[in-house]
Amino acid sequence: MNDTVIDLFFTLRVFVVVGFLLVLPRITRRGLLFGAYIGEASAERDAVRRLLGDWYLGCVMLMAVSFMVGFTISFSGWAVAGNLIGTVVLLLGGLVLYLRFHSRARELAPPAVAQQAKIAVAPLQAGEPEGTGLAKLALSACLATSIAVFVYALLSLEGTRSDESFAHIMFVPSLNLLISPFTALLALLTAKAKRSLRGGSGGRSVEAQDAFRATMTNVASWTALLICAFMALLSIQVIRLLHSEIDSLGLEVWLSAVAVFALILANLIRVVKSYGQGGALLETGSAEAPLTDGLADNARWAWGLFYVDRNDPSIMVESRFGLGYTFNYGNRISILIVATFLVLSLGVVTLVLVGILR
Repeated sequence: MNDTVIDLFFTLRVFVVVGFLLVLPRITRRGLLFGAYIGEASAERDAVRRLLGDWYLGCVMLMAVSFMVGFTISFSGWAVAGNLIGTVVLLLGGLVLYLRFHSRARELAPPAVAQQAKIAVAPLQAGEPEGTGLAKLALSACLATSIAVFVYALLSLEGTRSDESFAHIMFVPSLNLLISPFTALLALLTAKAKRSLRGGSGGRSVEAQDAFRATMTNVASWTALLICAFMALLSIQVIRLLHSEIDSLGLEVWLSAVAVFALILANLIRVVKSYGQGGALLETGSAEAPLTDGLADNARWAWGLFYVDRNDPSIMVESRFGLGYTFNYGNRISILIVATFLVLSLGVVTLVLVGILR
């Protein structure tokens, strides 16, 4: 049953990641294509449509390869390893696919776009961030809950049936200790993220950005709380199952998994349909002026993914390819946060692998 749960998580993860890869090019701000600024007027070119068709095909192939690798390893008796390795294949494959299409997209930018991108930046004051109260509450609740469950899991290791149970017991609590507080922290940082505003007379970029940023903050906060609650429940049930206190995980676990997944997905779909990336669907004036405040400047973006500006004090800025915000890697605080997350992620993987190999 534990292997079934792990396989289920892997399956959901692949479908969610590939699903968002499929829709992301359609929700990006007009003028951006795979992280490259090609100009608003280039959005409807035939070459762009052909590039998008190739992208969809590549995403489907990536999903097939991820499933093949993950389930081959899992069905060989290594469910946790299959989960991890299949996920690595999915993420690295997605990155390689994106970089290939980013390079092709840059070639579509007309020469005049380079001059257009040099239009003066239009920085505006951030204003009062909304949603910080909920984000702080979510961060505190996630930290307290995930730490308590992690300690409980450690104390329950005595009396397990086999060394392999170590990996099964510690896997979900470790993930919860990492993912839910980090998601809540992202919510808090999102509330104070820099806006990337469009100029032009008659524009509504300020209002659109405020609405989008507040909504993304609330979505991230509730996502963190939902993930934390579900993983805490799953951790406790797995421990009880391995100690033979129950015969199965229980219907409530499966219903909770479906409910959490459905709520998170519904919120993200609502953002995509109602706001668009950066609040683009609420803006007017996109035909009057190019993107401003960094998004039209290819020089400050590495591969369209990493924003690097040491003169910009912002910790987070609007993503060029994705939904929401990304870090400013020219800011030391941003680098520290990302490095800490990567180190802790490596610690979780090491913990599980050591448990398997004991």
